[in-house]
Order: sequence, then structure tokens, then C-alpha cells
Amino acid sequence: MVNWIELMGWAARGVLVVLMFLSIWSVGIMIDRRRVFRNEIGSVKPEEAKKMIQNKNWDLLRSWAENNPSYVGGVILAALNAEKGESESVDRAVQSYLSDQRLKMEKGLNVLATLGSNAPFIGLFGTVLGIIQSFGILSSQQGSAMNAVMLGLAEALIATAIGLFVAIPAVVAYNHFSQRMRNATLQAQSLRDLYISKVSR
Repeated sequence: MVNWIELMGWAARGVLVVLMFLSIWSVGIMIDRRRVFRNEIGSVKPEEAKKMIQNKNWDLLRSWAENNPSYVGGVILAALNAEKGESESVDRAVQSYLSDQRLKMEKGLNVLATLGSNAPFIGLFGTVLGIIQSFGILSSQQGSAMNAVMLGLAEALIATAIGLFVAIPAVVAYNHFSQRMRNATLQAQSLRDLYISKVSR
């Protein structure tokens, strides 16, 4: 019985270690994605590109895009390098670029989504193990182990708390980066459509 109780205790502590590792992994992804999104989307203003497209100032637009190596700048270059006047060619070139960039920018976001949805269950598993350990101590020592039982329950609840601590920031970060990605894609598609409307006339 004692070995079984000890096994539950070590398993519960193992869950805590796993949750701490997942927390560090999650924070690492957030920092990396923040850097990537800042470089690709951060300071670029698509309004400047829209004015150049509306004025059909293609040389200045190309120079602007080459000096802004970003998500929007890449869309402009993809459109400019496509066969001019062919709306289907421009659309395919831009769509290909967007697909490649989406894979690059969304790297790791699926991990955040997975952690956000599953970390609470991992914490709950640790909680269950801790409670089993506490009841095992209580049944084996019959009332003389109240402190040990309380300690086991505390450890069990800590597992739940850490699970939520991992999950909540992961969900917030995933939603934040996904929304930024959607906004950037909409801006890029808007520039593409505006460009096609000007060169196809």
C-alpha cells in the first residue's frame, strides 16, 4: 500500500514538472511569434502603398516595397512581378505568396491552441492523482496523518492552478496572433484587389 501511495505522489509531481515545461515552451513560442509579427507587420503602413497604386506610380511602389521587406511589401512585389494586366496571374502570384507567409507566421500557433485546450486537463489529472494519494495516506494511517493529507490536497490543487496558468495565456496569445494574421491577410487582399483594378483597365 505504501509503495502505491508513494507512486501516486511521484506521478502527481511528474505532472507538475510536465506543466512547468509546457509553460516554458508556451512562453518561448509567444516571444518568437511576437518578434516575427513585429518584423512582418509592425510598422508598415499599407495606406502609403494604396496611394501609390491609386496614382499608378509603379516605380515608386516597387521602390517602396523593396525598402519594406515585410508582409505587405512582399504582397506588392508579388503583384508587380506577375504578368502585368493579367488579373488571374496577379491573383495567383499574391495567393501563392500569402500561403507561404501564412505557414511561416503561424508556426507554433497550433501548439498554443493545443496547450490552451488541453493544459487544464493535464492539471486535472495531477489533481486526481494528488487526491488519490491523500485518501491513500488517510486510509493507511487512520487520522494520524492529517497534515500529510492536507499537503497532498494542496499539491493536487496546485496542479489545477498551474494547468490554468499554462492554458489561459496560451489561449489569449493564440487569439491575439490569429487576429493579427487575419487583419494582415485582409489588408494584403485589399491591396491585391486595388492593384488588379488599376492595372486591368
